[in-house]
Amino acid sequence: MRHLTLDNCLIHPPSSFQGFDRLITLELCNVAISSELLGSLISHCSLLEKLVLEISEVPISNIIEINVSKLKSFDFSGCISYISLMNVPLLTKVSLNLYEGSSMEAQNVYFVKFFESCFALEHLLFKFYIFDQFDNAETDEAPKRLPFDHNRVKRFYLPSIILESLYQTLCCFCLIRCFPYLEYLEIEICNDNDDYGAALLELERFADVTFNHLREVKLDDFWGNAHEMQLLKLLFAKSPVLVRVIIDSYSHPKRRSKILV
Repeated sequence: MRHLTLDNCLIHPPSSFQGFDRLITLELCNVAISSELLGSLISHCSLLEKLVLEISEVPISNIIEINVSKLKSFDFSGCISYISLMNVPLLTKVSLNLYEGSSMEAQNVYFVKFFESCFALEHLLFKFYIFDQFDNAETDEAPKRLPFDHNRVKRFYLPSIILESLYQTLCCFCLIRCFPYLEYLEIEICNDNDDYGAALLELERFADVTFNHLREVKLDDFWGNAHEMQLLKLLFAKSPVLVRVIIDSYSHPKRRSKILV
């Protein structure tokens, strides 16, 4: 068997289970399994290249360990404290959708360790919930950057970014700052406030940042509000080789004329 998908089931393999030594793709969606068994199952799939984990809102574990040397693609959706990546030298594509209740905040040491582990990363999708304790966090509490650069990241996707949330916006830019060779950036904007947060994106805050390799930007659900225009201004000013900008406002056709002005 080369590909396996399990959905809404209980996984409890017998003690003699030795894993799937030929499995290339494994997808587990809302399954009931202990963290120990999950880690063991994954580690015994020695040829695994693609792993998809979709965990329910109730966390199955504080920590999930992934140790697969041939893993190239990892897609996680769910509630988790820490994902431990061990021996993943080929991992180039990661999608993280962190639900409410997760604790991999940007200032958390686990957050740093996660990105430090996937040093071959080239494509990243990162979506995270604003945890209650940071709803009213001051901007100086948000991290400015990781303690290292990810020089291989070329494409970065940020779905459902709330520019009105100062903490979330700064956390996103914490990552962007650390991708000096970024070529493609896609941001889905999720807000409708007209001007709150615009000052956060003033050029002076990013004097140390230049996106020297950024060639294409896509902004989804763009309304043309003050903070969105400031984001666009920032990207233009800091991207000397930018050749293409796609602005998608079709979710709000009544406001499309504002975008075209």
